[in-house]
Amino acid sequence: MMGTRPLPEPAGKTMTISTVRPSVTGEKRRETPGSPADPGRWFTLACYATGQLVLLGWWLAFHPGLMSPDSVTYVEHVTTGPWVGGQSVAYDALLGLCLWLTGDVSGVTLLQTAAMAAALAHLAGALRPLGPRRGWLLVAVGCATLSPPLGAFTVTIWKDVPFTICAVLAAGTAIGLASGRTARGPSGGPPGGPASSAGPSAEDAAGRPAGDAARGPAAGPTAGPAAGPAGGAARAGSRRRGGTRRRRRPGNGWVWDRRHAALGAELLGLGLFRHNGFLVALIAAVLLVLLLPGARRWVAVTAAGAVAVPPLLLGAGYPALGIAPPSRTFAYQTVFGDLAVAYGERPELFGREERALLETIAPPDAWRRGATCQTMARIFFDPAFGHAAAERRISDVLRLWRSLLVRAPGLMLGTRICRAALAWQIGSTAGEPGGELYRFSTHDPRLPAAWEGTATASVMRQRPFLPVLRSAGLTALDAATVRQFEWLLWRGPLWCYLAYAAAALAWRRTGSRAALAGAAVVAGQQLGVILTNTAPDFRFMVTPILVGILLTPLLAREVRILAARR
Repeated sequence: MMGTRPLPEPAGKTMTISTVRPSVTGEKRRETPGSPADPGRWFTLACYATGQLVLLGWWLAFHPGLMSPDSVTYVEHVTTGPWVGGQSVAYDALLGLCLWLTGDVSGVTLLQTAAMAAALAHLAGALRPLGPRRGWLLVAVGCATLSPPLGAFTVTIWKDVPFTICAVLAAGTAIGLASGRTARGPSGGPPGGPASSAGPSAEDAAGRPAGDAARGPAAGPTAGPAAGPAGGAARAGSRRRGGTRRRRRPGNGWVWDRRHAALGAELLGLGLFRHNGFLVALIAAVLLVLLLPGARRWVAVTAAGAVAVPPLLLGAGYPALGIAPPSRTFAYQTVFGDLAVAYGERPELFGREERALLETIAPPDAWRRGATCQTMARIFFDPAFGHAAAERRISDVLRLWRSLLVRAPGLMLGTRICRAALAWQIGSTAGEPGGELYRFSTHDPRLPAAWEGTATASVMRQRPFLPVLRSAGLTALDAATVRQFEWLLWRGPLWCYLAYAAAALAWRRTGSRAALAGAAVVAGQQLGVILTNTAPDFRFMVTPILVGILLTPLLAREVRILAARR
């Protein structure tokens, strides 16, 4: 290709190069991100519409929603009382508001479908600049919502549903921050400006990785004026003059982006909708502070507030509103599971006074029945377990537990790791005592006798709009409960590892930390469950399944590129 010879400069004069706007005719117009014609915006809307349409089908099938004993407890808190802070006060209040406004609970589950569809679309939109094709991301959204466990989960009256929605939103926001796409241009322009200091963009405008873009222009018939030295000088001049190509300076981590507030609100939601959610938020925040050097300080500040608020509300805020705090026995229920395993496997660790302490709470046979490391439910919900006595002696119980932690650390640690198999073991634990995975009930829950004949009792019954959809949904759920599919459809560890692999490969190839930031939220969820898990319950690990499904197109792309290079 022949280059263009520069024109001779007239003597005594300085040549001025004027910028002429190229003709739109015959060229592909580049739309401003966030404008009505922005293809990224239409892609996000398409993802939302796909997810909402599918989830609406689940809602129509199981209207007003699937329920569990926990669902009855939520409604009892805001109707007959007493209101106890043992569950999510925020979710209780949402149900109470819906009952007050509409006289039904179906508005909450309908809102959950809209929020879940928006969260998945938000995550898909954040992943698109990293390279996966729009079509495959749209398919991933469809698969996530069509999955019987995930679709039915979304329309269940559970505090874990909004918790999961907040986690998926946080993953998308973290990816957006780490990808370096600013929420506002450097000169106050529209969203979608140049890359910020949070990290390099995974691809340039031509769809090439950032590292490849730096090595040379895209192949084509003409490289344009930007391909040569003059183009580089023009770009440098544009940056010096404050043009739209200028990068923002890191500002020592104090450059404000409205997504910092969004991330803080999403992490706060984790703690508001699940009591141990603040631990998930804390782990994710620590990882994000390490992965987002350009936004480190604002992320640390917003995350600190998000982590601190839920415990403060539980300890002082809710009691000031007349909401009773949960019992200490409820808060330390995993301790009783640990003691049951120790008593069943190594009874010689317990002296006469320690045995007498346990027998004031439950008879020895009950402690032996509960001696399974998979769940604490066998002892804590045993009919012979005395909750009132356990509450009175909780200080002595904790003292005994701490002494066992010193005398038999291997036994106590092994019990916790065993109980946390839901978070790290891909295969099923159904063959072990207490290892059967809890999913959810498709039947109407048992209601308090005092509700008989009341309006509250009538709204807590399933009233499907389309019985044929309910029949199809029940058939799909029954087929999904086959044990051979449990590792894929119901358990989160596989999807955790796939998410980590996708993030690591993308970072290795492009240097972008964007996918790693999304995987940080998954890691927070996984480690949080490992530290606090009570039983093999499917709902505790839904977030990694959803995020892992949407990261699968990125993983496939990275594997394909890696295979092509070899």
